[in-house]
Amino acid sequence: MIIILNRKKTNYLIITFLLLLILKIIGGLLFFSLASPVLGEGQKLTIVIDPGHGGRDPGANVGNILEKEINLDIAKRIKTYLENRGYKVHLTRTTDTNLVNWKDRGSYQRASLKERVDIAKKQSYPILISIHCNSSGNKNHFGPQTFYKEGDLEGEKLAINIQRELSQLRTTNRQAAVGEYYLLDNAPFPTVIVEIGFLSNEQDREMLCKEDFRQRIAQAIGQGIQDSL
Repeated sequence: MIIILNRKKTNYLIITFLLLLILKIIGGLLFFSLASPVLGEGQKLTIVIDPGHGGRDPGANVGNILEKEINLDIAKRIKTYLENRGYKVHLTRTTDTNLVNWKDRGSYQRASLKERVDIAKKQSYPILISIHCNSSGNKNHFGPQTFYKEGDLEGEKLAINIQRELSQLRTTNRQAAVGEYYLLDNAPFPTVIVEIGFLSNEQDREMLCKEDFRQRIAQAIGQGIQDSL
């Protein structure tokens, strides 16, 4: 079958196609600018490291081994690692302290999470990396895992790169995954939760209690962040 198009119709189709192509390109650029911290001259991205829990909230614990202390130690090491490479880094807490003394919907923990997001919001062009230790009723569960918000492309990239580096320290089948957590749902910038291992697993716990392993964990997370920027 031969289809004959008149010149006016052909021109109309070409113009329509070009307009759609231009709109697609503009839309892609707008999405990229919203999902990525595009910095102008003199502007600097801030890597916000959040040591999970703290103060009245110990997090996961086994005897006198407290998640909040491990989180803070590793967060400080990540800060040093990144600052030595020229990055601007801010910690949501630097000591074992309560971030808030008020409740959100009857919960200190929820109020503390809200405060962490607010702290990050005050920084210039932030990305947020929250450090945690995992725990499970199944003591066979082990290994690090990273989480990001569905649709957060920059968060996904961060999570994948950090997971890759951590998996080289502790072999695991766990992968970067979509998570539903307060920080991920409420932070309006790229955000990742890093579960560095299970305190409920004997081998993970023993490794996390060793200073040299915590240093390697911090370097792996720092490298994953650096690879994403």
